Amino acid sequence: MGDKTPKDLYSDEISLIPPTGSREFIELNLKQILKRRRQFNIPVIGIAGSDGKTTTKRMISAILSSFYNILETPMQCVTTAGLTSTILQLNEKHEIALWELGIVEPEQFEWAVRVAQPNIAVVTNIGEAHLAKNGDKYLIANTKVELVRRLPKDGYAVLNIDDELVSWMASFAPTPNVIKFGLNKNATFNANNIEHLGPDGIVFTVNGYYKFHLPIYTSALIYNALAAIAVARIFNIEFPDIQRTLQKNFSVLPHRGNLIKTDDFFILDHTYDATINSVTKACESLVQFKRFSKKVVLVIGDISNPGPAPKEIHQKMGYYIAALPIDVVVTIGKYATYIAKGIKQMNHTKKTIVACRNTSTALKKLQEILSPQSTLLFIGSQQLALYNLLEEFLQQV
Repeated sequence: MGDKTPKDLYSDEISLIPPTGSREFIELNLKQILKRRRQFNIPVIGIAGSDGKTTTKRMISAILSSFYNILETPMQCVTTAGLTSTILQLNEKHEIALWELGIVEPEQFEWAVRVAQPNIAVVTNIGEAHLAKNGDKYLIANTKVELVRRLPKDGYAVLNIDDELVSWMASFAPTPNVIKFGLNKNATFNANNIEHLGPDGIVFTVNGYYKFHLPIYTSALIYNALAAIAVARIFNIEFPDIQRTLQKNFSVLPHRGNLIKTDDFFILDHTYDATINSVTKACESLVQFKRFSKKVVLVIGDISNPGPAPKEIHQKMGYYIAALPIDVVVTIGKYATYIAKGIKQMNHTKKTIVACRNTSTALKKLQEILSPQSTLLFIGSQQLALYNLLEEFLQQV
């Protein structure tokens, strides 16, 4: 254990496999925390997936918190320590536990599920968000299925029908209570009549009848809403109450796809991070602003966790962006230059493409090429901290 005290070890981050010297101690702590968890016979909702977990959790909370006293994990809960510290906060006043399971390491995720013992499992999607860590999406699915496999017989599995690997998890559920959501009409909760209103958000209909109008700007978040609606119905909350509470209480968090309005610009702020999944979804939202803008501009940095071939992944992203009706693309960072390269190889639409090594150069270029009534999307890896660039940009417009 070195110089660490038991108290230090108790609060250690254990999102990675612990060293041999502290493993036994940590496993003992987990057993003690599991004993604590078993003292409370309440619904426990566990949310897993490659992305969208935090949004899904906040949407579920927006609905359920109007009717129940809920204990939630902290924002972006990506460690076993974040979960276990929340479990220790449980008391007799809590009626529902709502826990995000963002842990990447397979063994740690299994530990988290064991100690959390969710009886409602929500799986948002299985994508490429953690390719650098887990190898490929089939390994990711094999990790996340543990959440479904360990459900009690009277539990509920809430699964994305449109994600083949998530839908497949139903075969591992020990409970007959499997609820699927998605755009597929065969889903228990499906969305249709989707209308993008640009700065006014998105309108969609659930099960062909119930209309929702939310301040969201990408259709990916419709899946999060459907998952939240499915969970709310498990608690027998009626649709009018779901509509009212979700529309009243939910908003997109800063830097995670929120909209900023200035006199001359609409700005989609995705500066929290950029994964392969999130970039494609964010670009889709930018395109939806085309009819509300004279020009749409993508400011994109390096992608997080691109896997063992970062140059190729970024170049392929360039191929994808080349096909979109985006007027200007400004890239920032070492690997993002390969996005620019990919666009140039495929571009037949006369896009303006500017490759920048750093944010200061990008800011100058934006000042040169921007015109009023434009929509801009800022997105990049956490390491680039593009929210600082965005802040500087806002101070100058």
